[in-house]
Amino acid sequence: MLALLTLPIELMRLAFYALLGFVDVLRARNRLHFKFTVIVNAPREAVWRLSTADHMVFDGPPVMEFSREPVPDSADLWLTRLALDGQPRAQNVSRDLERDEVKGISRSEMVAHPLAAPPEGGRDVETGLLVEATLDGTALTVFGELTARSFRDRIVFPIGLRRMAHLTKQQCEKDAGTHSRLAALGNHGLVLSIAALLSFWYLFGWKLGLLLSTVTVVHEAGHVAAMLMVGVGVRGIYLIPFFGGAAVPRTAYRTEGRLGFVALMGPALSLIPTLGLFAMYRATGDIRLGQAADVFAVINAVNLLPIYPLDGGLILNALIGSVSRKSALIAAWIGILTGLGLAIYLQSFLIGIPFLLFALQRYLTSSQTIELERLSFAGGIALPFASIAAFVLYVLVINAA
Repeated sequence: MLALLTLPIELMRLAFYALLGFVDVLRARNRLHFKFTVIVNAPREAVWRLSTADHMVFDGPPVMEFSREPVPDSADLWLTRLALDGQPRAQNVSRDLERDEVKGISRSEMVAHPLAAPPEGGRDVETGLLVEATLDGTALTVFGELTARSFRDRIVFPIGLRRMAHLTKQQCEKDAGTHSRLAALGNHGLVLSIAALLSFWYLFGWKLGLLLSTVTVVHEAGHVAAMLMVGVGVRGIYLIPFFGGAAVPRTAYRTEGRLGFVALMGPALSLIPTLGLFAMYRATGDIRLGQAADVFAVINAVNLLPIYPLDGGLILNALIGSVSRKSALIAAWIGILTGLGLAIYLQSFLIGIPFLLFALQRYLTSSQTIELERLSFAGGIALPFASIAAFVLYVLVINAA
């Protein structure tokens, strides 16, 4: 919830680093140096332990998971993986330059390696942290430098360092029980869901707003069931004001098949109440049951459209990504631009703003992606067949309700 309230500030910060990057380009300054310091209300030992752990999970949103393990057959190299909301985003290979718990300093450099995704690409990245005890608490300083190879580097690198410092502070204080109770309440999923429910009531009235909330919860429950079935776990279901909902996995999907199946199960499980309401409507003639079935059908049919990041877009990306990851990225951009075009055509800020944010997020992280394990031949046949069948059933309900 608080993350939504700070969104304008984050957008202003993006604009600041974009402007700074533009100035650096004009000055032909390609070697960038950044440093951020936060005061953590937790013991120095706890901050050091979390900051240098081989496995870290930051609650988010989005949930961010780091894991670090030795590179096979390379004694001094480490492979670090990053996943956001369960989806693998990047992995890099690094070498420790210094790690001294007494001094509280850790430094490492990224190295070119076939396991790196995206490739290091000559950026010559060095990062590190310094943990110091002060009178005000534990000072955590995150620093780094790199040679920019794209304009995106000039924005993503400082924002990533800054976010890492603040996420570490939040997680350390949460683990130590010293975090802000007000902030914890503001970020609680229940508060976010209540705010979403109120936003639906504001837009559509209390009856339709309540029905939309029910449709959303049932839809997300389908995703949750699929997450449990494929073993990625569930972190939670959240209603999002003015937008809809989201189910967040606990761990990374790792395969296109898991990602596609989880995306499909939201609309697929919703077929049960949709067809049940439709059958009762045909049996009783109660128009309210027909309207409820129609809402269920419309919401889920729209979600099955092949527009990223709707469920249909995720399914399409899983299919295309099993053939070519580059083509999947292109398809995702086509989906986002289609959503933006639809928002302009309908003159709808409620549609346009989310897709604009998706476009911004995609631009900043488009290079930070790794290939998932590809779909099997059987999965590649079953996934689109089931998606099309579900979509056809929803269209039939819409036409008959």
